Amino acid sequence: MRDWRLRIALLGAMCLLLAMPATAGAISRARLDRGLSEQMRRVGGGSGAWVYDLDASNHAQLFSWASETPRILASNSKLFTTSTALHRLGVNARLETRLYPQPRSSLRPHAIRGNLVIVGDGDPALSSKAFARKHGLPLTPLGALANRLKKDGIRRVLGRIEADDTIFDRKRSIPTTGVDPTPGDMSTLSGLSYNSGMNGSHDARSPELQAARALKTKLRQRGIRVKGGVSHGNLSTGALSHDPLASVSSPKISNLVMATNRPSNNFYAEMLLKRLAASPEKKGTTSRGARLAEHFAKKLGAPVRMENGSGLTRRNQASPKAVGHLLRAMAHRPEQAAFRRSLPLAAHQGTLSHRMGGTAADGKCRAKTGTLIGVSALSGYCRTGSGLVAFSILMNSVDVAVAQDAQDKMAALIAKYGR
Repeated sequence: MRDWRLRIALLGAMCLLLAMPATAGAISRARLDRGLSEQMRRVGGGSGAWVYDLDASNHAQLFSWASETPRILASNSKLFTTSTALHRLGVNARLETRLYPQPRSSLRPHAIRGNLVIVGDGDPALSSKAFARKHGLPLTPLGALANRLKKDGIRRVLGRIEADDTIFDRKRSIPTTGVDPTPGDMSTLSGLSYNSGMNGSHDARSPELQAARALKTKLRQRGIRVKGGVSHGNLSTGALSHDPLASVSSPKISNLVMATNRPSNNFYAEMLLKRLAASPEKKGTTSRGARLAEHFAKKLGAPVRMENGSGLTRRNQASPKAVGHLLRAMAHRPEQAAFRRSLPLAAHQGTLSHRMGGTAADGKCRAKTGTLIGVSALSGYCRTGSGLVAFSILMNSVDVAVAQDAQDKMAALIAKYGR
């Protein structure tokens, strides 16, 4: 008899648990405000924060702390760069590196009589398979161009290989006001880059010529002999209107954006900024890309000052409220899924792999980090029992370790919120 009653009691308890709302254990708005305020006071310095309930019908602003004062963004700048890239280039678009015969060249059976031109499209992922695998990056395989020539029966190139990087200007670096980049922070930029602008463990002096040399090697490995060396080239617009001998497409822009935001890849951010500024009439430049990113953000109600695309500068600045407005606007745009997915998942991906594990934010928050000396930022989204919440925490003139600990606690509080 007692066993029967115990089973009934257990069954009732299970039904009660299943009937409990998803927001059970959630914290109120008042408690959220107290907890967030406590962390902001603890950090001090020039800090601000803004939190917004994206699914609330009214009273959507959950928290504001000095939220209208512009702060140094650090790598939160990449939110502006990548949102603009998704908008201007397209989520599913791909960049295309192409091979053409130089206009004065002629095609003969099994041979190109003249020069071969490799034309860059500002693709940051053009690399060797070994390089992409080692660094966990997406891949645009340069060897695919050589494979195509071999398949078409080409056995000789009776000239040299020319590298056309003219989709970008020839400025190899970026302005970094107030920041002294360390080795590895940034590599050499080019409209025809190879292996992320790296030559072994060093910056490539001329990435486009490195790409041309790598192509020559891959052709030789496939039995295609190139008589000449490598040099710079500049194919005419008319020549580019013809079908190429071979081409290789990058991963989707959404994948390049993910490779930018999750590990906070400065090289990818700067390449995308220049590429979104490129057109048949204008070369891609950092300054034009920054202006376009500012213009797009302003249209979304998110004023920002941009000097470069990665955040390696103290001049990239916006208020927490402006960053929050960008996040809010992007959550309702066609690019929203690709944008949100590009941000690292707390405790699992990229720069958040070792943060927030075992907290309420674990697996529920996606956010972009940002770090410079005395600067720490965390902005993104948390999935709560009540829906999606956007937040931006920008901390300047702070102890970075203390700031990151406070941000992690704040994200966990936000993840617990429930209306």
